[in-house]
Amino acid sequence: MKLLIDVGNTRAKIAWVTPGAAARRSPAQTLDYALLPELAARLPHRPGEILGSNVAGPHIRQQLDQSCQAAWGLAIRWCDTRDGRTLLDNPYADPSRLGADRWLGLLGLLDTLSDEPGWRSGHPALLVSFGTATTIDTILPGDGRARPAFLGGLILPGPSLMARSLAQGTAQLPLGSGRCVDFPQDTQDAIASGIAAAQAGALLRQWRLARQQAQGRAPLVFVCGGGWPAVETAIQAELARAQDALQLPRSPARALDGPVLDGLACLAAAVRAPAA
Repeated sequence: MKLLIDVGNTRAKIAWVTPGAAARRSPAQTLDYALLPELAARLPHRPGEILGSNVAGPHIRQQLDQSCQAAWGLAIRWCDTRDGRTLLDNPYADPSRLGADRWLGLLGLLDTLSDEPGWRSGHPALLVSFGTATTIDTILPGDGRARPAFLGGLILPGPSLMARSLAQGTAQLPLGSGRCVDFPQDTQDAIASGIAAAQAGALLRQWRLARQQAQGRAPLVFVCGGGWPAVETAIQAELARAQDALQLPRSPARALDGPVLDGLACLAAAVRAPAA
């Protein structure tokens, strides 16, 4: 069994994949950083290989490296934009400047899209991750002669970070915990609705631009991250309104439980690309 580890900004996710398989065997399991030193004791299997993605910095990476070496004598294969380059074009002038989580999430999304009729007929796809930061990335399918292409994406504060910044940066605004409504009439609802509107506005901006780039083909939208439940209702409603206004079939955003883990699973079944 191969162990997959996605180390995010605030917590880690793990999953398992069978050797030779390109899909995860288990759903994502979330772990707080405080539990990482006890990782080995919490796992049901001894891994034969470990693949990881890390955006939390060198301290957490070192902690995991030491834990896995002590428990199993295994080094973690940390994956980044050097991996999977034959699967997706990366337009960054310096590909290493693209976050490993964003890149691996897109590789995982490609695997999900392989069975999507819309993708095969030329519709672009958005991957929106609502974490500490919200990232909105767009990919276009290949045309049979070219690989799928990553167009680029946005980074903005995530829902919880927006709420904390308002509470910490103003004298009288609380940490928002209200409802998302069209015309808020109390402060809590105003904060929650403003945050959801900002997140939805950024997503719909990229949705419209991607549709334009694809000659009118409406993008498929996939979402993930712990902040999604806070904005789900508002974003699904705004997306439906945009589709109705253009007389397009309704296609709601679809939630994925761990696209970065899916990307790692794809790489676990492949030979690693040489370092740049």
